[in-house]
This record gives sequence, structure tokens and C-alpha cells, in this order.
Amino acid sequence: MNYHTHVRKRWKLNEAAGAEAFSLPESQFAELVEQSDCVVERWQGKPGGKLSGFLLSIGAGRAVENFGYMWFQTRFDNFLYVDRVVMVADARRRGMANAMLMEVLQWCRERGIDNLVCQVRDRPANPAGHALCKKLGFTPLESVMLPSRDIVTMYQRSTAIATP
Repeated sequence: MNYHTHVRKRWKLNEAAGAEAFSLPESQFAELVEQSDCVVERWQGKPGGKLSGFLLSIGAGRAVENFGYMWFQTRFDNFLYVDRVVMVADARRRGMANAMLMEVLQWCRERGIDNLVCQVRDRPANPAGHALCKKLGFTPLESVMLPSRDIVTMYQRSTAIATP
């Protein structure tokens, strides 16, 4: 499968996710993929088959035109911003998003990244996203109104491994 086809599969899945994912024109989505430092995917069968879900994330210090990313950029020096976690409907609530985030957490630890951050929609509501963040130990920092008038909660989680 060529690169363009691969990006298009992700974009179609993103657009099918509805209110849980931020919709983007395909060209902007392709740019987001290019900017992503850590991309994790899940497939049914082998890669190249049916895409079940993906996660896109961007490290600190990049020139990214994204309100949420810039919000974290002004507050943290060392972070990985999870821009989106998207799953097909029949793969939701099966632990795949949890597993992808745990993979990203390990990726951060291996690279000395201190904070994993994200935003989850409040309006329109994304209760599954909030539940996943809380389950994985993210702390809500602040509710913010985006320029689009959507409301999101900003979350942060340390990548440090707790010791007794």
C-alpha cells in the first residue's frame, strides 16, 4: 500500500468517527500525519488489511498551528501531545486505545519525554475519551473553549514510573 493510500485510510476513519474526532480536510490531515512524531496503528489481520484504529502525537518544540498543542506548548517544556485517538466503531471498548496509549507512554519513557498530554471534547461530549484518560492516570488541568467554540478538557500525565 502506498503512502497516500495509507494516509487516506486514516483520514476516512477519522471523518467517520463523527463528533469524537476533530474533522479536518484531507490535505490538513495529511499535514498532521507528516508532523506526527509517534504514530500507532491497529489492524484487523495484517497491516494493509482493515484499519481498526490509530493514534497521532506530536512532540514539544514544533511549529504546529493547533490551538490545543500551542496551549500545552506554553505550559510544558517536555511533552508529547496526543492529537487524536480514533477507532472504528466495532473496535471500541475492547482495550485497543488503552494499549496504544500504553505503547506511546513507553515510547515517551524511552526518549526522556516527561509528560503525555491531550485534550478531550466536552462539547460535543466524548465520555469515552474522558473515561480512558482517567483510567490511564491523566489529570484534568483546565476546561478551555476553542476558537471553534467547542469546549475541551486539557489533560496531563507524567511518564514517570511510580515506585513504592
